[in-house]
Amino acid sequence: MADRIDSILRDYFSGRLDLKIKQRKYEIRNDRGPTEENIGGCKALNKHGRPLDDMMIRLESDKTLQVLTKQKEDVERWIATFQSDKQKVVKYYYASKSVTWTKVTHQLDIAESPAKAWRVEVKHILRAVL
Repeated sequence: MADRIDSILRDYFSGRLDLKIKQRKYEIRNDRGPTEENIGGCKALNKHGRPLDDMMIRLESDKTLQVLTKQKEDVERWIATFQSDKQKVVKYYYASKSVTWTKVTHQLDIAESPAKAWRVEVKHILRAVL
């Protein structure tokens, strides 16, 4: 059974995390907000016309976008600290759901036991960070 860290790593290495971030930014940029129902009426005197500033504020204050971006940055930062063999194992294993440990061992020419141990080590460290 996959836990939260497995899901984050799978999203990161498969490219879905980048797609989620892009999709969220697209949704924020194209959300026009509530439409004005009062057609006619008086003109608002205190209304400002800075759509770019409003857009930047919405992008920076969106909680979902902040969580996704932080996940990506944390995974990038911590994966970079691991040895290249560990990085390869984790990247290959999480890149696709169809990859099994047998495929990992054959592709990377490594025994299954150390490969699984490396994955557990990476998950343990990322669990503390994420």
